Amino acid sequence: YRLLAAELQRRGVQQLAIENSVRHVHVERLARAWSGRMVLGDAWLVALRAQKDDHELQLLRRASELTQLAVREVALTLQPGLTGAEVAARMAAAHEALGMSGSWCLALVGPAAALPHGDHSPRPLAKGDLLLVDTGATLLEYQSDTTRTWCVAGEPGVEAQRAWQATRSAQVAAFESIRPGVPCRTVDAAARASLERSGFGAGYAALTHRLGHGIGMEGHEDPYFDGGSEVILAPGMT
Repeated sequence: YRLLAAELQRRGVQQLAIENSVRHVHVERLARAWSGRMVLGDAWLVALRAQKDDHELQLLRRASELTQLAVREVALTLQPGLTGAEVAARMAAAHEALGMSGSWCLALVGPAAALPHGDHSPRPLAKGDLLLVDTGATLLEYQSDTTRTWCVAGEPGVEAQRAWQATRSAQVAAFESIRPGVPCRTVDAAARASLERSGFGAGYAALTHRLGHGIGMEGHEDPYFDGGSEVILAPGMT
């Protein structure tokens, strides 16, 4: 930290923008060693990376297509008795076979599928269970992230179908509000209003998670669809 502080001083740097994934311990230790001003660099990062060019969009589209193909192929192999960990292992193999690296998968069975990131229940798949698969991988440094929920070896119950349809309607409401010039928080609000109209409660009562996140060289990056986002949508954002 002293070496970095000395070099910043030598270059006459008076202000340093910190990217938001840098751990606080590093910022704090640099602050002790350097007299300059440090500010959050989110706005600059969005300006540099949020709008993708045509080549980046092609890579992201291809990464998404391959992950959707991997999910479809794995879905055809599933049967009652498998655990979430076994489903995740199959997803990793499918991604690798399609030329992707760094596969990850959150496979949630039954009641765990109702939670944004599930729990650690080892419950195996049973006939009629809902299975949520949240998965992605890397293609030439660009990320995919796809979630699918379906009923394995059976038919979903009435309440599950009601929740699925409400979610679908909320997604449509969000898609219809997405256009250049719209604040990201407005898109999140459109989805929550739809869920309230479907009888699932207002605010975070039913949708306990942000609506969505940006994607690019990182799996989670601006723009974020959440109630506090000040980011304005622009062409090329993903």
